[in-house]
Amino acid sequence: AEAQALRTELQRLRLQLDPHFLFNALNGIGEEIPDHPDAALAMLRDLAAFLRQSLTGMDVTVATVADEAAALGAYLRIQQARFGARLKVRLLIEDSAAMRQIPSFLLQPLVENAIAHGRREPCLDLSIAIRLEGNILRAEIENSGTLAPQPAPRGRGIGLANVRRRLALHYPGRHDFS
Repeated sequence: AEAQALRTELQRLRLQLDPHFLFNALNGIGEEIPDHPDAALAMLRDLAAFLRQSLTGMDVTVATVADEAAALGAYLRIQQARFGARLKVRLLIEDSAAMRQIPSFLLQPLVENAIAHGRREPCLDLSIAIRLEGNILRAEIENSGTLAPQPAPRGRGIGLANVRRRLALHYPGRHDFS
């Protein structure tokens, strides 16, 4: 019963992120339609690819780093089409880390926050690196902004709280998130 309750909570947390992401992605595509219809169409295709992968893994609470990176690639293409030259992305997945298991849909909310809260003047530099350090999997997501903790507006800010809770459930006492 405890294992089923844990699976149910993990599934609920995973599903909580989908509408949030979809809302943001559709708004981004909508912004591009009037002035850049070809870019909006490319974004829509990448969104469809991302959602296809998301639906395929709907009941999966863990995935390989490689699978997560593939989904993240579709998300990043949407953002790059939206921001153009104002977004520079470096994605590095070490071969030794690619087949490691991580909670599904864990990286996207972190990258989404890095893009949303990064400084884009003159350009937002985003770096995502996932590697093994001994037996420890390390994921680092950096942007060209500065960290200024602020309370999340009411009804927003679910991404990081969700990531913290999912890490606590998947790796109780065996993870570090900062």
